[in-house]
Amino acid sequence: MVTRLHGMWQVLSSSYWFVPALFGVGAFVLSILTLAMDRAIDAEQLIDMALIPVVQSEGARSVLTTVASSMITVGGVVFSLTLLVLTQASSQFGPRLLVNFMRDRMNQVVLGAFVATFVYALLVLRLVTGGASDIGVDPFVPQISVVVAIAMTFFTVATLVYFFHHTAESVRVTHVLADVGRSLDRMLERFDEIDPAESPRSDESTLPEHFRDDFGVVHARQGGYLQEVQIAALVGIATERNAMIRLLPPVGAYVLRAAPLAEVHPETATDAVGDHLNATLIFGEDRSVTQDPGFLFDEFLEIALRALSPSMNDPFTARSCIDRIGQGILLLDRRRLPRQVHTDDEGVVRAFVPIQGKSVVARHLFTELRLASIGNYMVVHHLVTTLETLRHEIGDPGTRHAVEDALEAIVEDNEGALLERDHARLRAQVARFDEPEPPDIRGAETTSKRVDAPEPKP
Repeated sequence: MVTRLHGMWQVLSSSYWFVPALFGVGAFVLSILTLAMDRAIDAEQLIDMALIPVVQSEGARSVLTTVASSMITVGGVVFSLTLLVLTQASSQFGPRLLVNFMRDRMNQVVLGAFVATFVYALLVLRLVTGGASDIGVDPFVPQISVVVAIAMTFFTVATLVYFFHHTAESVRVTHVLADVGRSLDRMLERFDEIDPAESPRSDESTLPEHFRDDFGVVHARQGGYLQEVQIAALVGIATERNAMIRLLPPVGAYVLRAAPLAEVHPETATDAVGDHLNATLIFGEDRSVTQDPGFLFDEFLEIALRALSPSMNDPFTARSCIDRIGQGILLLDRRRLPRQVHTDDEGVVRAFVPIQGKSVVARHLFTELRLASIGNYMVVHHLVTTLETLRHEIGDPGTRHAVEDALEAIVEDNEGALLERDHARLRAQVARFDEPEPPDIRGAETTSKRVDAPEPKP
């Protein structure tokens, strides 16, 4: 249940209507409160206390009308600028990164500020009475509400100024990469909080011997990307039916409707498990940033591949992406991924949930980067330097093998693609890192020479 609520919050937080809607509701509540204060406090009391300037009905109408009309006009401009930024981001960084811009809280707050000020001004304006047009009607000028509307206008203008700065900042590639890096850090920290223990991989060797003798297959009732798995609910379903469930696709994989989704032991529990299994899985139209670190690495990779394309040819952006990927791989190596084998309270194995391994992620990233950078010495040199740093820092054997294989493949792939002197420098760079550091024997050599040197003849 918690996982599903978290998924719903991710959807709401990446929408452009949720926060403005909250601001609109808040403006409605605020108008009720300020109007109640205006009815409780007479204008003469405000004059005596000299707290706020008092305006007449015509002046109040003019102020509120100006505020409402200007807010809706400028709000439309802000919305247009936001769409323009999204279009530019989609063409420069890729459509998959649009969700990062839509989750930007500042853009949502600015839109919400304009909506709230517009709604508040309209709600207060409808209750202003008095003047030549309201003959026979008791005059009522909400002095406090008018001042609050002016204060909200100043706040909205301040957010507009900051919005222009924030918009220009948000399309910088370094800002985009840093935002993806922070999302990756939060995901890895969440892994430690959810399940800090190690476990074996979910392959055939971890399955009980009797699992293959008696099992049934549950098919997916809906298609889409597998975004999250509710582990506790999955274990609970298996425990209630004294069964074992082996989930087939890992988080982040696209599941075809009616395709095999899980294997259940014993076969007699297949139908009962299948009725509830799909409810423990969250599917969506896109991959998620909750339990799928490969998705965030692919965002780095997408920016790098676009930068290396002939249409853009931006090696500096590609180098920045390589730096971020190297940092992410190192952080992933230092973290413990969630367990793949899950037990109930009595220690009985109940569920197998496959996780994309560290070495699989690393090999995929390095393969795509080295193929896209063939013939570009600036990028290849930076990639080799990053890989050599990782090779000496990585602790996972599979990831280290992926790094070493990438280094060997880079030298082979660029033979003939680079100039001879550049390829020789590249080969020498890799060979230099392969050689062990020689011991420091300079002091011993100097002493030996001093002792063995013949004495000069007189």
